[in-house]
Amino acid sequence: MQLLPLLGRLLKDDDVINILDGMEMDVIYDFDRLHEGQPDTYWAASQEAGIQLSFDAAQTLDTIFLYITPSDGFAAFSQRDCDVPFFMTTAEVQAFGEAQHLQVSKGRADFLGVSRDWLRLGFGAYSVHYEFRAGSLALITVSRSEH
Repeated sequence: MQLLPLLGRLLKDDDVINILDGMEMDVIYDFDRLHEGQPDTYWAASQEAGIQLSFDAAQTLDTIFLYITPSDGFAAFSQRDCDVPFFMTTAEVQAFGEAQHLQVSKGRADFLGVSRDWLRLGFGAYSVHYEFRAGSLALITVSRSEH
């Protein structure tokens, strides 16, 4: 599945629509109900396929979430034929980033009682954030860099 070329594309782009239709994703409009000045967002998810898409107020694909281990009602995403690089350990992410001369950021956070190690690789137009829980890759977040 070619996901990276979809970043920055509009919700109504034919390639985006093909993904939405192919995975039977409904688009949810999340607007600023409380009048807090928050931008509107559009969400599309397939819990069965382990993927969630976020579109900004201009309906541009901004973020892709890939659930590598089942979590929050999402099944595991199939890594087969995906253009997003997958790694089994934080050391592999670090080594890949250094070998490719990418911007590498890393850290650790405790959120809701769960310790999470993360590494982010900056590819220029986008970044890939790898989240590890208990030493296993749990979630990949691909985000557009340009806003």
